[in-house]
Amino acid sequence: VQLQDRNERQYGLGDLQERMGKLAGSKPDASARMAFSEEEKLKISKDLVDLQIETNKMKEQYETENFELKNMILALENRVQELELRSEKVTGERDALRERLHALETSRKELADEYIILKSNYLALGKELDQEV
Repeated sequence: VQLQDRNERQYGLGDLQERMGKLAGSKPDASARMAFSEEEKLKISKDLVDLQIETNKMKEQYETENFELKNMILALENRVQELELRSEKVTGERDALRERLHALETSRKELADEYIILKSNYLALGKELDQEV
């Protein structure tokens, strides 16, 4: 019985030693896996940081372009308003000039009519003078 007990203990010790050997052998594997895992984590973190940097650059570029486009739109709207005001001013001036032209044409017609009357009176007076002479 004692022999059997010793055998079992030795077998248990042998089994225990075998498991310890496996653990000792797997410890470098675990260390290698952990180091590999840490390397992977660092690589992924670096890729993530690079991606965030690129994203921020793209956001900045978008913001810059958006700002420039809004400024351009505002400048164009100002230009349109200036042109509309100028157009209104020119239209007003044109209408005033048309009215003045119409008044001048009316005045010219009146003067032409008056000239014709004066000329005919002059001719008539010239005839009367010739008759009296």
